Amino acid sequence: MTHQTMRLEERELTVQVENPVDFVSLTRHKCDITDFQRRQEFNGYFTMLDGPSYENLVRYFWVRAEIFDKFAAQAEVNQMDLIDPSLEGKTREELGDQT
Repeated sequence: MTHQTMRLEERELTVQVENPVDFVSLTRHKCDITDFQRRQEFNGYFTMLDGPSYENLVRYFWVRAEIFDKFAAQAEVNQMDLIDPSLEGKTREELGDQT
């Protein structure tokens, strides 16, 4: 069974950076929670969440990620068992680079 590979270049990726809580939008829609946030001492927490996104690091890992479909991976193991019966019963991890 062959692996389907999608080749991506880091420069081709656009990373969308979002703020987990958009306080400006909430305030504009008459839902100002900044006072609650300040009283509960969450300012530092939300400042950390809205901190920098390391887009280069995200791109680096994204292009090197390997994703396996559970059923396709099992079919590949089954095929290897048919080719070499001595491998029967071994997991993908045990088969290592043979898959």
